[in-house]
Amino acid sequence: MVRVRYFSGIPKTTQTIRRFAAILAFALHAPLAGTAEQGPHSEAAGRPLIVEYRDPTYGSRIRHLKKDDGHEHNLYYCRNPWNADSSRMVGIWSDLEQKDWRVVLYTGDGDFIKVLFSIGQFDWRLVWDRRDPDILYTWKADRLFRYHVQTGKAELLKTFTPLSLKPNGPSLNQSGDRILVLTSDNTFRSYRLPDMTEERTFKAALPAGAAVSWDKPSYIGFKNYIHIAYTIPNSQEQAILIYDDDGTLFSRLEGRGGGGHYAFSPDGRLAYFKLPRGMRQGGGSPLEIRTVNLDGTNDRVWVSVPPEQARRFHNLHLSWPSGVHDWFLASFFPSPAGQSSPYAPPMDEILLIRTDGDHRYLARAGTVYSRSGAKGAAGDMFWAQTLASPSSDGRRICFNSLRAGTIDQYILYVDDETIAPKK
Repeated sequence: MVRVRYFSGIPKTTQTIRRFAAILAFALHAPLAGTAEQGPHSEAAGRPLIVEYRDPTYGSRIRHLKKDDGHEHNLYYCRNPWNADSSRMVGIWSDLEQKDWRVVLYTGDGDFIKVLFSIGQFDWRLVWDRRDPDILYTWKADRLFRYHVQTGKAELLKTFTPLSLKPNGPSLNQSGDRILVLTSDNTFRSYRLPDMTEERTFKAALPAGAAVSWDKPSYIGFKNYIHIAYTIPNSQEQAILIYDDDGTLFSRLEGRGGGGHYAFSPDGRLAYFKLPRGMRQGGGSPLEIRTVNLDGTNDRVWVSVPPEQARRFHNLHLSWPSGVHDWFLASFFPSPAGQSSPYAPPMDEILLIRTDGDHRYLARAGTVYSRSGAKGAAGDMFWAQTLASPSSDGRRICFNSLRAGTIDQYILYVDDETIAPKK
């Protein structure tokens, strides 16, 4: 059964036409069978069509923000799209060539409110204020801004000329009273909010020849600690460096994280994974999802996937809700081999991993492996990756999928029973 909601005051004849159109759209485009409810926002009005369904494999409630005239996605797995009280969420819209990017504002449940700005005005790599639900921080070239989403007003906080800002964008410390940026001379710079005082600066001590993904370093969400990871090309050397924002090196986690996709807990643990090795020789080690304390102690395996099963997915990302201590997420992106094989998890799942030894599959993203063109080029399907990003309390998870023909955003709801420890 399909139920359709309408604004009051619409003539019954119009309602009948719209009801028929909504039912036809669902029949043609609904990604999975199940009970669906379509909201009043229509694609014809430039708004996503709200389609609700239950994941047919795992039963979770999911809200699909369906919009066929472009591609829409979240801010990447490591950026929380929800504001301080989870009453608002941001996303990115582009056209079908993945050009004309715009940052848009939704309610916390995905009902469209308005377009905030284009990336010609401000950068999409932003961060919400941890206290004020109306404020986010964004940037452009050499300038850092405080942006009020209700009024659309941007305040210039600081200009870094002649330097520019690195593509990691701003991040906030755990208490939300300091903001961090990285400038083009590879200097970390942090300031006390709201008045941008108490500047602290330092450069990370990296070994010769180290390669760094400069779009990744940030505050980790625990105290004032910052992470930066590196690899040494043509070698096995990699490490994650943990610094205090005053420049003191707290920890060097060797052999971990050079490829990214890891996450940090709000009580100071790293969640990371070890990829399988030796699969081409017919054996190989398993994929392991692990946690370790920031000082390198208590390294534990929580999930182990045999190498033959690990062939089913191309990539995965870990994310840890900023207000949750006892579980985190892994989201998988299927490989061509996985798509052509009989289904078995994990392949395109979102997996909840508890640190008491339990783990539970929440949903299948239903996305597909498609990378037509180089990263960042028109037609590139990088954003078709699942890239699950949770709200601070973990009760809502934003993910991406190509299941409906274009990349869309989805909201997965997590209930009390799902997150509770097993009895």
